[in-house]
Amino acid sequence: MQKYEVVINDNITLVADGIGWEYPQTDGEGSGATDENVMIREVLPERDKITLRFEKDKTEAEIRTILDVRALDECEVNFYDLRAGERLTKTMYPVADAINAHMLVNGEFVCEPFELRFIQTVPN
Repeated sequence: MQKYEVVINDNITLVADGIGWEYPQTDGEGSGATDENVMIREVLPERDKITLRFEKDKTEAEIRTILDVRALDECEVNFYDLRAGERLTKTMYPVADAINAHMLVNGEFVCEPFELRFIQTVPN
């Protein structure tokens, strides 16, 4: 498998034109200074995100598959994780840009570039 392939629920493979990773770090409400001016940092568990970029050259079947994945409430996503340096499976939910597809006169489908993001639902 290539780095730009993600597998959804062990049976759907999406091949993206690009992939990006986001590893946010958020401080909790307990972070800050005490009355004695001692700093406390409460780091919340991370919820990793991946972004898949899709360009124009998608077939009708590929567009339909992406639309089906986008409609899922939650899924198991197997992807190449930059931090781990290997493929991992995490429980995530999909969020996508608007997908604008068009049919040409010759019956071919084209799709404007868009991104599909997966956000981890269960923190590390």
